[in-house]
Amino acid sequence: MRLARKRTPKQENKGAAEWLLTYGDLVTLLLTFFVMLFSFSTIDAQKWQSLVSSLAGQSGILEGGKVVNEKPNTGDNPSIEDFLELFPGGTDKLSDFHGDENSKQDDKDDFVRLYKAIEGFLEEREIPAEVKISKTHTEILLRFKDTVLFDSGAANIKQDAKEILVGISEVLNEFQEHISRVRIDGHADIIPVNPRKHPTNWELSAERAVNVVRFLCEEQGFEASKLSAAAYGEFHPIDDSNTAEGLSRNRRVEIFIVREIKSGEITEIDQ
Repeated sequence: MRLARKRTPKQENKGAAEWLLTYGDLVTLLLTFFVMLFSFSTIDAQKWQSLVSSLAGQSGILEGGKVVNEKPNTGDNPSIEDFLELFPGGTDKLSDFHGDENSKQDDKDDFVRLYKAIEGFLEEREIPAEVKISKTHTEILLRFKDTVLFDSGAANIKQDAKEILVGISEVLNEFQEHISRVRIDGHADIIPVNPRKHPTNWELSAERAVNVVRFLCEEQGFEASKLSAAAYGEFHPIDDSNTAEGLSRNRRVEIFIVREIKSGEITEIDQ
């Protein structure tokens, strides 16, 4: 009598299927490829944060089950610079998206060139004045202390100050077609003036502003229809009126230069 042969159970393959290794390598390469493409594209910080967040904490497909979770400490308001740090030399490319591009645009913007020309003139002559441009590149503020253009308590432009206004007016005339209007603002401090010359600080600040307007128009030929004068007396201080330095800053003449906006030229400008 032949005994039945005992069947041995088939040996199970406890390891992963071999095709999974190839598949894992393929997915890893694809992920690396798309991340590289993303790093060279125009990066949106919010989208980049979403991408990194989606990768962090997920099951890794790299060797040993590693995951991409090494995010920089960006705080509540992450910047593009923070996310570029994830790539070696990533911050070196930041100028490709911001600095260089903005610089090229500024070089072509005549109103920005006007601002830089005024700034360069003040620096070259070492004139104590402030010059600023708005974020939208539509307005330039030029601020002089009163002692730069006028003697204390006087409204007549000083002789050496006329040379300064000549230089400023030459720059303005060069870019006149890009200027909509120029407003001269006169400001005073809280100290009472000589009532024989000016009853109040209103009259002093008004006469100073008008004298600058007349000089630009009558002496330098700037278009009169683009000029105006305003007087604020002591009622719009920019510093503490209880200190000597504050009083000095409040006694000032400001020149506001407004850009000529042409049809189709209104755009948002980031800075």
